[in-house]
Amino acid sequence: MSSSAFRCQVRLTLADLDRGVDASRTLVTAQQPDEPDEHILLRFLAQVLFFDEQLRDSPGWIDVHEPDVRADDLTGQLQLWIECLAPPMKRLEKALSRHKNARFIALFGNPDEAEQFRQNVIGEKLRHVEQLEIWTVPLEFMVELERHGNRNMTWNATITDHTLYLECDGENLDCTPEKLPPANARHGVAA
Repeated sequence: MSSSAFRCQVRLTLADLDRGVDASRTLVTAQQPDEPDEHILLRFLAQVLFFDEQLRDSPGWIDVHEPDVRADDLTGQLQLWIECLAPPMKRLEKALSRHKNARFIALFGNPDEAEQFRQNVIGEKLRHVEQLEIWTVPLEFMVELERHGNRNMTWNATITDHTLYLECDGENLDCTPEKLPPANARHGVAA
């Protein structure tokens, strides 16, 4: 097994009709040898679903102090911290405490794992948890995306009425990402 990272890229064309975004860019990231394909695909997907001109890849898989994807404002202040899959709770707690004005997102490719993470956050009683949004895409969507994914992809993405329509190298996929209830909500009632 190779110990060096693999270069992965997506040539992205995005039309987010819900937010009035029209963008094209090439997203490049390094996949570590022990990093699952699901994690890489979620990193790319995060840049589609939460697109921002300042959004960039970050070394969250190998650096315990960094998210997977982040956006800083023009003054260098963190404005968006995105974790793909469940982050270490200590990292999340420190980040929530240090960046009280930032938006935090945890993105999952499996609704059951997203709900388990939500329950873990509730159990940990983290401070500033109101900043955290937990999102998931359907498992079936991730399975199909992994099946068609490779290290050099072209994605044409359209978001309208909260639904993502994704053409991945000629294959058409779609899903409606779901935002889970806040982690400070108990028994389905927001706090």
